[in-house]
Amino acid sequence: MGTSMLALFNRNLILAIAVVTVALYSCHLHAEQPDAPAPSAKVEIGVIEAGKYGHGGQPLILIPGLAGGAWSWAGMIPRLSAAHEVYALTLPGFSGRAAAPAPLIDTVVADIAKLIRDNRLDRPVLVGHSLGAFIAYRVAIEHPSLVGGVVALDGYPVFSPMADADAPDRRVVADRLAKELARGKTAQEFYAAIGTFLAARMNDPERASAMTGLAALSDPESVAQYIMEMLPADLRPELGKIQVPILALVAVDSYKKGMTDTEMRAFYSRVFANAPQASIVLVHGARHFIEEDQPEVIGAAIESFLAGLPGKQPG
Repeated sequence: MGTSMLALFNRNLILAIAVVTVALYSCHLHAEQPDAPAPSAKVEIGVIEAGKYGHGGQPLILIPGLAGGAWSWAGMIPRLSAAHEVYALTLPGFSGRAAAPAPLIDTVVADIAKLIRDNRLDRPVLVGHSLGAFIAYRVAIEHPSLVGGVVALDGYPVFSPMADADAPDRRVVADRLAKELARGKTAQEFYAAIGTFLAARMNDPERASAMTGLAALSDPESVAQYIMEMLPADLRPELGKIQVPILALVAVDSYKKGMTDTEMRAFYSRVFANAPQASIVLVHGARHFIEEDQPEVIGAAIESFLAGLPGKQPG
């Protein structure tokens, strides 16, 4: 075998070993990461899939954050489904689910409304993390009669680091994040980028590594598209259309880390100035993945919020 041929063979062999190693490592992480419990049923509505859990009480719809899936709620589902009918969503392009054409958020909002109508859900409470919270606000704004409440886990009607910027500046930031995290990335590059993204946003590095294997199953271009649709947007002027209580759970060590509690509460009070039924709760010891860092605090806060809603109470 000639020298050039041997060099080419060696390069290809090294590449093949690297690909297999990454694949095996990903499978190992999948095995460590607990999936959501097995649902009693799966419901397909348009571009979304919903795993159904539990029965009775006020229905809950759990909406994941960026690159998440029903597995994002693995720690919350057993607790919440003990007294409630729970629907845990996987959105198009996330966690191995097929991508869908843009605009993604418009379609997801319409399909969540269809999920509520088709399954005759009685004013469910929407529980969303980050992007999922933004989508929950959209559903409550556009379909106010269908929703019984909104719980937002470190998710806001405007990207809070850019709350004082205008739309063009927010779009520049969105474009930068989309490129850094997803756009045009190979599978290996996306895996590395999503791992870095998660590790910077939760306290437990082992948990972040475990979640990376599932998040990296998402379609990079879909992830980029969600970023471009959410980050430039500002729903604050429309919050008055929401006719139900909002619980905004704010991770103290997230977007506004370094502020005092008084400063942080004042900032988010301004963000929710047009939502008179919004309650703001600061959660200490939590980064952006607030439900991962403080699951007991978040579970108790959600249960307390549900118990205080008018109308149907937990079964």
